[in-house]
Amino acid sequence: MSGIVKIFMGGDVCYDKGLQAVTLGLPRFLKENPCDFVIYNGENASGGNGLLPCDAEQIFAAGADVITGGNHIFEKRDSYDFLANEPRVLRPHNYPAGFSAFCASVIETPGRGFGFYQKNGINFAVLNIQGRKAMTPLDDPFVCAANAARQAEEQGAIMFVDFHAEANDEKEALALFLDGKICALCGTHTHVQTADQRILPNGTAYITDLGMTGVADSAIGSNPEIVIQRNMKQVLYKMESAEGDLYLQGALICVDTETKKALSIERINYKVGSV
Repeated sequence: MSGIVKIFMGGDVCYDKGLQAVTLGLPRFLKENPCDFVIYNGENASGGNGLLPCDAEQIFAAGADVITGGNHIFEKRDSYDFLANEPRVLRPHNYPAGFSAFCASVIETPGRGFGFYQKNGINFAVLNIQGRKAMTPLDDPFVCAANAARQAEEQGAIMFVDFHAEANDEKEALALFLDGKICALCGTHTHVQTADQRILPNGTAYITDLGMTGVADSAIGSNPEIVIQRNMKQVLYKMESAEGDLYLQGALICVDTETKKALSIERINYKVGSV
């Protein structure tokens, strides 16, 4: 099947307000901008850290096809079975497997970080991967991503990567490393949308960070006063969600299904309203 498909990748759903933004705003956004596939980062959807099954179901019901994660995806221990059994929810693929010295055996890390998804006759591949600079030093994301890209090529799939990372240079480096081998690499984690969306020389769409889904007038989704006090006093006051206008942030990517190259990438900052 040849033609052009449109994919929306959404930035980190932050707190319950972000969840409200998705449930109220995503159906409206998709009605105005019909998409063939939707990928949403949901690692902060449940109270600011982690993803509960009930909240994941709300994101799916709103229109997401796949939910990606990051360094907070394991915060809710009650979700481990859900991560293990729900193929549409991904955690970073480069988490290492555990090892038990007591029984000398490998203990699998809950969940998966790479999956294939059929929709309307099109084979999509989604990889969730985490960076190492200024973050937990996981397995090499470059080797991990290259292996996944090879599998996607063998399956004839259009591949998208959510690279959950802190450092901008690491995100750009991985995108350039994979340029022409995948359709798009979009960064998440910082909750700050960047303005560097572009098509790389060999046809891969790129943006350093998709941004955040939640309250715009905030400190990356959190109550600004609390964040100010944490920084001034160095006291770890409990973070709380901000209040105010809700936005969906992310990117719309158009893809040629025959060449599997990106044709365009558009940065999205969509106002949902106040709740």
